[in-house]
Amino acid sequence: MNWLNKLPIAHRGLHSNANNIYENTKESFLAAVNENYAIECDVVLSKDHEVVVLHDENLKRLCNLDKNVSNLTMNELRSLKIYESNSNIISLDEMLHVVSAHVPIIIEIKGKFTPFIEERIQEIIRSYRGPIALKTFNLKSVEWLIKFLPYVYKGLVIDSNTNNFEAILDLNIDFVSCDIEFIESNLVDRLKKKGLPIITWTVDNEDKKKKANLIADNIIFENIRP
Repeated sequence: MNWLNKLPIAHRGLHSNANNIYENTKESFLAAVNENYAIECDVVLSKDHEVVVLHDENLKRLCNLDKNVSNLTMNELRSLKIYESNSNIISLDEMLHVVSAHVPIIIEIKGKFTPFIEERIQEIIRSYRGPIALKTFNLKSVEWLIKFLPYVYKGLVIDSNTNNFEAILDLNIDFVSCDIEFIESNLVDRLKKKGLPIITWTVDNEDKKKKANLIADNIIFENIRP
């Protein structure tokens, strides 16, 4: 699994609001590719069951539109602009086309387990030739990925709200994505002793970077350069 630990991972792409490059957009992914950083992105499901590259399940923060992603089709979402910029919302298919296997991608599945989004992702990534990993907070989603996508690297996202430690320790996962504020926990220590790679988020200042370097195998970063 060397590729997952080799390149620092740009959180939602290499975005910078000051430079009008916004999170989870085509521009942020191209910027990461150009700088040779791996990419972390988030996905949610549209009304017509397309996989949307977006962190929030509601559009208020990014598009100033108080509607849920699940109530709009992909074409409707694609017509919306991020922060009134020229950047629009894109699908996972479009994102993979932009990256074109140049750098690794770590996809975080958001929302409740259905498993409609997992099934759609399975279809989309089947023919993709680049390195991909999937991760989620949801134990049921991880268990589905273990069963139906054994050939894809899969990980669990954990933070201070995580419980069910014993169940997590028994999971057949490939890595853990841990909140930097939880990285010194007993659970992370036990997972490291099992040999699981630890990827920590979100490293956005030098103090967090120093903490991450003591424990983590890789970082998901923003607002700094690793």
